[in-house]
Amino acid sequence: MWRTQPACHEGDRLQQDLGTGTSVTRHTFVTHEVSQAHDVIRQRCAGLELWPHSVADQFTYREEMVQVGSILATRVQCAMDVEMHLEPLADLLIVAMVSGRAEARDGRNEARTGPGQVLLQKPGRPLINIGQHFDLYSVNLDLAMVTEAATERTGIDPADFRFESMTPVSDEMGQFWHHTAAHIYRLFTGPAEPLQSPLVIRAATDLAASAALAAFPNTAITLSYRLDASPLPTGPVRRAVSFIETHAGEAITATQIADAARVTPRALQAAFRRHLGTTPMAYLRRTRLDRSHQDLLDADPAQGDTVAAIAHRWGYVHAGRFAADYRAAYGRSPTVTLHG
Repeated sequence: MWRTQPACHEGDRLQQDLGTGTSVTRHTFVTHEVSQAHDVIRQRCAGLELWPHSVADQFTYREEMVQVGSILATRVQCAMDVEMHLEPLADLLIVAMVSGRAEARDGRNEARTGPGQVLLQKPGRPLINIGQHFDLYSVNLDLAMVTEAATERTGIDPADFRFESMTPVSDEMGQFWHHTAAHIYRLFTGPAEPLQSPLVIRAATDLAASAALAAFPNTAITLSYRLDASPLPTGPVRRAVSFIETHAGEAITATQIADAARVTPRALQAAFRRHLGTTPMAYLRRTRLDRSHQDLLDADPAQGDTVAAIAHRWGYVHAGRFAADYRAAYGRSPTVTLHG
């Protein structure tokens, strides 16, 4: 919950090169000794002061964490009450409570959470965290990555972007983040094969950034940014479509598409809406869905081809989402197409 960098407890760490330019670091630590838990927690955080309280008779501290690219996902279970004072975080940290309670203060804001609730801790300010016999998911996100996502989606100037509250915009969006955090954790701690796809890693990164932007108050959703209303020639759209068609199998971003079109991201967004009635990223998603459809038609189950492998190839992290999108587009399940 409170760490600023991956754990590296000797003997419990596993690093793998995914062969995609991204490495995965996994770490698990379990102890029934309060002093060991105290030492491990202190190792995780710069400038930490920690005071354990109200320790359970059958004490257990367990943490399992995995870092893939710029995302660090962790689950922590701690059978005691503890107060921690920390130096400012480098990353954005979002906590989703499974059980127990937590409180966070940064000198300007404070928030309390219980089971099923979430809170966001902003970088750049000293923090006080109080946890009470808790079980939680935490996700660390690179703030620059989230800022880039906000700029791509809304056109906000990066200098104007910031999160404005520790608590979500609504209970429903808090639940949305809770499910997102659990999903990212299960994805990263699950089978290694999906993480070998750069598209899956990119999709997970986009999901985390988009969910954070939607769930917590920030200037990208509270301020209005005017799109350039002047007509754009169709040249940028043609260049963008060509780039998407050529690079659909790569982890491309909205900024890269706009660079290929030789216009700004928000200008390209406006041009796509005007000429195609969609957005560049939606066009990219449909292109990938069409490519997955063709792969399913060409696949041979007898040779080991599967729906999951094809979905991962084209950037789908969640099999259920792929099946739903595919059925909406083609009127049947991907399994039917594969075995048809």
